[in-house]
Amino acid sequence: MSNNKSKVFFLINKFIGKSINFLPLLDRWLISEIIPPLIFGVSSFIVLCLSFGELLYLITMVINTPLPWTVAIEVLFLKLPGYLTIALPMATLLGCLLAFSKLRNNSEIKALTSLGISYKRIILSAISIGIIMSLITFSFSNYIAPYSNLKAESLFRKGLGQSSDISYKKDIIYSQFDNQKNLETLFHAEEFKNNTMYNLTLVSYKDGLKNRLIIAKEGKWEEEQQKWLLINGSIFPLNKNLESTKENFFKYSYNLGYGPFMIAKIPSDSNNMSLSQAYSALKLYNISGNLKEENRLKVRIQEKFTIPLSCLVFSIIGSTFGMRKAKTRGSGQSLAFGMSIILILVYYTISFLFSALGVAGTLHPIIAAWSPVGVFLLGSEYLIRQSS
Repeated sequence: MSNNKSKVFFLINKFIGKSINFLPLLDRWLISEIIPPLIFGVSSFIVLCLSFGELLYLITMVINTPLPWTVAIEVLFLKLPGYLTIALPMATLLGCLLAFSKLRNNSEIKALTSLGISYKRIILSAISIGIIMSLITFSFSNYIAPYSNLKAESLFRKGLGQSSDISYKKDIIYSQFDNQKNLETLFHAEEFKNNTMYNLTLVSYKDGLKNRLIIAKEGKWEEEQQKWLLINGSIFPLNKNLESTKENFFKYSYNLGYGPFMIAKIPSDSNNMSLSQAYSALKLYNISGNLKEENRLKVRIQEKFTIPLSCLVFSIIGSTFGMRKAKTRGSGQSLAFGMSIILILVYYTISFLFSALGVAGTLHPIIAAWSPVGVFLLGSEYLIRQSS
């Protein structure tokens, strides 16, 4: 068994060695200059994100609630992949800024350009790092973080002695249509928890006109009958041609379908959904006629691509700013760190504004999600041309 493991490690090391040797000497040297500050950036930002985003809250909960400290530590580690998706783009920016400002201060950029190597060729290594970091961030964001976040939330609730069911949701809206796309039923529930709907309102339609209004305190999906069991409610006729009056009931079966239950099971936070889950949820919102949630999810799906791609954007911006700004010897690291904070704030502020406009429906979801990426790429191209 140990011999097989050693062979595997030998083959992996051989493959990595060949891959590195395949790169030109210039790129190998530049990448070796970027990796140390990149590792520093990842460790720095992950500590900052965990400290301000989760650690202080968990310490407070351990002190003030029955939450065991062992559970708190486990929750902290489970939250790590989610915070890595935030830290990796910022670390890419800081790493490229520190590396290229150091090269600029040591006049190594000047030496490269004097040999006829262009600025675009120099930042090619930073772009390759940005692509790799984008792929890593995409993997964490869509395949690891959603499941670890849900696991952390369930474990946290269990540690507090609460139900581990995390599918609590407010304002569940669903519309059911017939084969001719005519509205049959409008469904609304104020709350969903422990697989039960609370304070339900249903409006049934017939021939395009409101037929009945049903109000119930609770509603449960019955798997065997494939119907909703409404508990403790009333039925109000809305069709003036009917002579029936209000009817009270304790239990009432209503044929609506599984749709409202599936809508309620969709995580409220898109960060807790993988890309495939987000597309499935989008189809449900489209069927249910919930245009607000459908539009919001369209923007979030696009952001699942643009947030990892920000690593590539930051690698280009960091390298160009590093070559232009860090000219004073000894001030490169402090200037690079300050510059990275400013650029991060500007980028995410612009992203937040465009995202809000997209969710509100003012901008198309694709334009809202991809505009900040396009703006910063154009800005970095302008800086490269100015430097050249």
